Amino acid sequence: MGWLYALGAAAISAAFLADLWLDIDYRFAADVSLIHMAVLVTVFTGLYWRRSSWRVNRIGKVFLVKGVAFSLVLWQIVMAVWIDVDYPYRHHLRFAIYSLGAVAYAAMLITLWVEQRTDRRREL
Repeated sequence: MGWLYALGAAAISAAFLADLWLDIDYRFAADVSLIHMAVLVTVFTGLYWRRSSWRVNRIGKVFLVKGVAFSLVLWQIVMAVWIDVDYPYRHHLRFAIYSLGAVAYAAMLITLWVEQRTDRRREL
């Protein structure tokens, strides 16, 4: 996967370099990148849900909820950027989505702490 990271860093660097000769609209570029990120996170979450054994342990369940919450956060931001900042029920959705994200990350922290304690006990 290192090649993919290197390719991405090179493409971003090339865009900054091209800015010396071309007029790049970074706001539009960022908005398009946001859609790409939302699509990729959602596809990853969907594949994880459909094809992985996430029910097997606590980490898998919490990771799935985190993926769903992160996907929702990204799509809410996409709607605000591409449709309108004040779309109907925006603040209601933001409250629900961000609260779900906070709960998911609290569960992730607790699960991580419990798993690390369990691992340390096994090492002794």
